[in-house]
Amino acid sequence: MPQTSMHAAGRLNSRSVRDHNLSLVLHELHRRFSGSRSLICSATGLTPGAVTLLVNELMKAGFIETGGMLEAEGGRRKKQLVLSGRTYPVAVLLLRHESVRLVCESFSGERLVDEVYERDFRGRPVEDFVSFAAGLILELEQRLSTDHGLTLEVVGVVSPISVLAHQTGTLPNADFGWPMLDIGASIRSEIARKGGHATAVMMNDANCAGWAEYRALVQEGAEDPHGVIFIDTDDPMGGSFIFDGKVYNGALGTAMGIGHIQINAEGERCLCGKRGCLTLYASREAVIGRSGLTEVANASGSDFALAELERRAEMGEEPARETLERAVRYVRIAIENALTLLVADCVIIGGYMAAHLDDILAVDNGFTSLGVPGVTSLHAARLGDEAAVIGGLSRMRGAVIDHVGEIIRGETLDPSTLLQDTV
Repeated sequence: MPQTSMHAAGRLNSRSVRDHNLSLVLHELHRRFSGSRSLICSATGLTPGAVTLLVNELMKAGFIETGGMLEAEGGRRKKQLVLSGRTYPVAVLLLRHESVRLVCESFSGERLVDEVYERDFRGRPVEDFVSFAAGLILELEQRLSTDHGLTLEVVGVVSPISVLAHQTGTLPNADFGWPMLDIGASIRSEIARKGGHATAVMMNDANCAGWAEYRALVQEGAEDPHGVIFIDTDDPMGGSFIFDGKVYNGALGTAMGIGHIQINAEGERCLCGKRGCLTLYASREAVIGRSGLTEVANASGSDFALAELERRAEMGEEPARETLERAVRYVRIAIENALTLLVADCVIIGGYMAAHLDDILAVDNGFTSLGVPGVTSLHAARLGDEAAVIGGLSRMRGAVIDHVGEIIRGETLDPSTLLQDTV
């Protein structure tokens, strides 16, 4: 939810207050999925008169609509307000090693497009990806306009590459062989050059997955945690830290790169330059390789190889048993290190290690708060491979909500300030 600093009161004006309040109303409906005017008043502290004016403006602009009636106290019925599906779609491009996935939803969350393109951009010039991504976005703009009469405002380009603080540039990436580059600006320039409109921003996949898992946990009834550490143990191994409802990105965009926490100072050299990084021992690719199952993975896929690894480890066969036990132990150590610095009250484990929560808790590591109710809870991720897409779409929808006033006025969105859920 957007926050207005009271220390900046001197810079506030009626328009900024109005924009902030419009966002408050939309964020509340987004969080609850629906609501009434009185519920919005109660949740935001706005007066009934103010809420009525704001709701009317948002309905006129096409952001919300009525969706039936709600039961209220005393048997009274009130009009239900919901996000509109007729305006302001959001989209993400998910870059993987061998594919690009394009997903678009209406503002209300209806899936409009979900397509996978088999493309491998590893080792190819980054300009090839920029041209391909811009082409997909331009085609999507045209399809939405022709088929649904909709205008695409924002697109998130989700990838395993670390994103700089201004949300568009990226750091060098060894997997793809790309240098440090403002990929977001390049995609936007290509879109504009060909007459497109959408604002594209770069997002890290682990940040998006962590955001989706955090939202899912809260929506299922868990108490909203102040600090959430998310760890993805699949490839590339990464993580995210969410503090008071904001993704902590850090100055360089590499915050919570937990795969590169040093576990063994005398270990093998990692692609990042350090020795003994967690990813060398606990990522999916690492445990498959150290168990001698690389050929199995090449022939039958990593899922099959991982299942075979689990079977062999359960039977006590080496090196599968030792490899898996070491991976569990090292993940536990990495979590403890992260907790020492961040003091989060919730840890979510994604990837193949989500099936080993009991094993992680059972590691004898001395005094710890991990898994102690009311201190730090440990959860398995719920959304699997969909997490990065779901989180990316949610964050893009949140970006539209944060900038609702500018969109209503027809102003160009600034990509450097688009993602207000990031610090």
